[in-house]
Amino acid sequence: MTEQGKDTREPLTDIVEGPDGALLTVELPGVAQDAIKMAVSGDIIKLEADGSRGKFGTIQVLPFEPDPETISVTFSQGVLSVSLKKKKGPDNGATVETKVSMGEPISISLEEVEKELEGLRDELFKVSEERASLEERVNFLQRDFMNLRRRHESEKESIADRKITEIAAGLVEVLDTFKLAKRSIKGSRSDIKNIGGVLRGMEMVENQVRSIFERIGISRIDCLGSPFDPNYHEAMGYVERKDMEDDLVAEEIKPGYIYKERALRPSQVMVNRKPAEKKGKKKE
Repeated sequence: MTEQGKDTREPLTDIVEGPDGALLTVELPGVAQDAIKMAVSGDIIKLEADGSRGKFGTIQVLPFEPDPETISVTFSQGVLSVSLKKKKGPDNGATVETKVSMGEPISISLEEVEKELEGLRDELFKVSEERASLEERVNFLQRDFMNLRRRHESEKESIADRKITEIAAGLVEVLDTFKLAKRSIKGSRSDIKNIGGVLRGMEMVENQVRSIFERIGISRIDCLGSPFDPNYHEAMGYVERKDMEDDLVAEEIKPGYIYKERALRPSQVMVNRKPAEKKGKKKE
């Protein structure tokens, strides 16, 4: 057992087995002979000692069940030697006393060993409970870490989407400006050769912007002839066409663009309304 404020250390031990028994040696530095307690139960030997260098304690499982009546113990210069003979017959005694060579008795008690074993079982049970509690705590921390990492990745993706949306919205306006500029140049009376070069340069820039859109997943909304959808279309007015059904997109004023199934900018469109049939006047 461990005294309050004092830890028990495991001493150096050695067991040498012979044909008819074994010799157990235990190093107990700084221990006096009268401070040694030893008990034997079956094939288990328990030893305790307290000296100037600390408290020692050990429980050894022997390779056989010794005869307690033939146990011989000697203690010299801090080394305890226990000579053990193999048991030849039944032993019905619970306590056996033997003497060291210097004449000091050492008690061997089965009851003390059983109490020590019961205490070890209780400590093992407590350690098992603590281990189960720690494993549960580790699992909880792992789940919490995984949830935190998923939230962090989702937030990063959301921030990236917002930045792409902001940049793309500005580029859409650039495309609109190019479109207006091309119309203006084509309608002007400037030198045809100069106009052609300017148009080609503007078309190159326009194609570069469209290529950027394709790489980041932005596509143009194909709206002509489609049913009007307020999620992707912005109605700028109505037209009357007999060759189209009601609520279909008849004209596109400004193209719309979509990013991850959401409208980056809705298409500005004219929606069809079939003209009402005129009824003839009745003759009086």
